[in-house]
Amino acid sequence: MAAARDRVSRAGIVFRLALAVAGLALLAAIVRHVGVDAILSTLRPALKWLPVLCGLELLRIACETLSSWLAFGSLATRIPRATLLRAHVIGQSLSSLAPAPRVVNETIKIGFLAPFTGVPAATSVGFINQAATLIAVGLFSIPCGAAILALGGASVWFWAAALHAVVLVTSGLALQAVTRADAPGRWLAEKFPSLAARASAFRAHASETGLWAAGPTSALMLGRCVQVVQYGIAARAVGIDVGMLGAFAVEGVNLIAAAVGVLVPGGFGTTDGAFTLAADLLGTTVARATSLALLMRCMQFAWVPVGSLLALTPSRGRGSMR
Repeated sequence: MAAARDRVSRAGIVFRLALAVAGLALLAAIVRHVGVDAILSTLRPALKWLPVLCGLELLRIACETLSSWLAFGSLATRIPRATLLRAHVIGQSLSSLAPAPRVVNETIKIGFLAPFTGVPAATSVGFINQAATLIAVGLFSIPCGAAILALGGASVWFWAAALHAVVLVTSGLALQAVTRADAPGRWLAEKFPSLAARASAFRAHASETGLWAAGPTSALMLGRCVQVVQYGIAARAVGIDVGMLGAFAVEGVNLIAAAVGVLVPGGFGTTDGAFTLAADLLGTTVARATSLALLMRCMQFAWVPVGSLLALTPSRGRGSMR
């Protein structure tokens, strides 16, 4: 069994590395195709907006923090607020360049918050946040799809946004239903009796939120509103003349690209390629559309050392739960 697990683990690592290499190769090919000089001449003057974009990213992280605080419910008071925010800054900044970023993000946060609330509750909140993210992104794809329809008609991008909304909301509700159900916990308790208490605590906490996880979902949708502003500013920084509809359309492209490239570390190549293909929809040149994606990538890179430094800095708060 151990040998089989090792082989599966090695295969997973090789697969992720292969996706990373392929993504970087695709990104390099896109930049070369569009033109290095054209991209640099567009991107350089836009870099002065990085502090603003990073500030808006901090607001998005605050919305993520609020989502977790609401998901923890009565247990939230056990977590020092600075520790809760710190865990989210670290999780958000370090997971942005990882494959399946939401899973990595929640895993990082569980490690920092479990000492205060217990592993079952922290894990339960991780699942609630995952489900709330799916529901929030799915619901937010509706106004984004409407903006795309208004700008480009019933294009492929519109139908992609519509499908995206249905699939993600359905997936989020299904995940919530599973975590609240008794059957998985009973099966786990039968197979692994030592985990029975933790499975029961996990299910009990997961059941505290409604099926739609209204509080966490609303907080995450607020974060998406901030991201619309973020992408609107970034678009104007690279010379794309966008209004409200345009900003929502840009966000729609971003959400679709993130779903397509979810397994690619950092979405390298897939996100950039999506924006390159969406140039006509956004009413701009390929160079500007590609530069928009690269500007937002620069913002992600700027947060990585912040998260890394915080991760290496000892926390003042100490939990007592196991």
